[in-house]
Amino acid sequence: MATIKDVAKLSGVSPSTVSIILNGNSSKRKISEKTQKKVMNAIKELNYHPNISARKLRNQNVPSNPTIALYWSSDIRVNIISRFLRGLQDEIIKSNYNFDIVICPYKTDFIHLEKGINTNNIFNAAIIANISTADMEYLNATTSKLPIILFNRLSDKYSSVNVNNYKMGEKAANLFTKKGHKKASAILTKSLNTAMDNRNKGFIETCYKNSIEISSEYILEADNSIAGGVKAAKKLLKLTNMPKALFCNSDSIALGALHIFNKKRIKVPEDIEIIAIGMNDSEHTEFSTPPITIVDIPIEKMAGKCIELISNLLNQKLESPTSILFDGPLIMRDSCKVK
Repeated sequence: MATIKDVAKLSGVSPSTVSIILNGNSSKRKISEKTQKKVMNAIKELNYHPNISARKLRNQNVPSNPTIALYWSSDIRVNIISRFLRGLQDEIIKSNYNFDIVICPYKTDFIHLEKGINTNNIFNAAIIANISTADMEYLNATTSKLPIILFNRLSDKYSSVNVNNYKMGEKAANLFTKKGHKKASAILTKSLNTAMDNRNKGFIETCYKNSIEISSEYILEADNSIAGGVKAAKKLLKLTNMPKALFCNSDSIALGALHIFNKKRIKVPEDIEIIAIGMNDSEHTEFSTPPITIVDIPIEKMAGKCIELISNLLNQKLESPTSILFDGPLIMRDSCKVK
């Protein structure tokens, strides 16, 4: 079983740095996102899980803060968790919560193997992020004494914090309508969960509703990465009569597509306009060439609300499951600019 020293060695940092990151104190201790990413990649590679019980035993005479587990699917890109941790930390500082945050990477579709969810005295509560359909089915079927908040997944059984995923796709399609487009293309990630499906559905259905043609040949599938966007954009350029409007359901994909368009001297937005779903830090798309218009997932605000709900659960202020819904704001930039 991997130890914190193994994680430190693989990521090239000290064990204390790993501990700070695992406890959600990166922002307070000014640890760079590059270092956080190295540590998270090492955690994923080693399948490391903190030994919370041992830590409590070592400090049994010292009053301890409630320990909140953050279960984060290991196939969701690390740069997204940095936004989530920033939101958690900001809310903890602002509201003066005395919580310890422990990151628990897990493999998609295997949340049932995580003992911390069903074992008493390991964690005081948990935030579970980005779960798949299979993992959701497991959680709905199981009975856990652990207070649980779901991030961006709707449930009748658990409290959750969500963004209106359908409306995000709808906003992108409505903007293309406003620009007068009659045809559109889309580069979509492989379906992992209902949240992504609903964004895609919102875009495609609204295109049809607004009489924007979006035929199957112009809907391409890609890995959720810059490399995935590069590969998909190359395929798109080989098609005849390529639409002048492109929707990407992640900003990583959009950055890859933009790289190819720039390389092939296809002008954005003159030759093709791009709208993407914003998952990464805003600066990734704000300072691209040109800057990319996004419908942003307000991850930091959603994370802060997760902590607020955890506090209410622990203080028995929630009598029934509560779902909080955020709107994804449209951030206009040069890749699809309204005149």
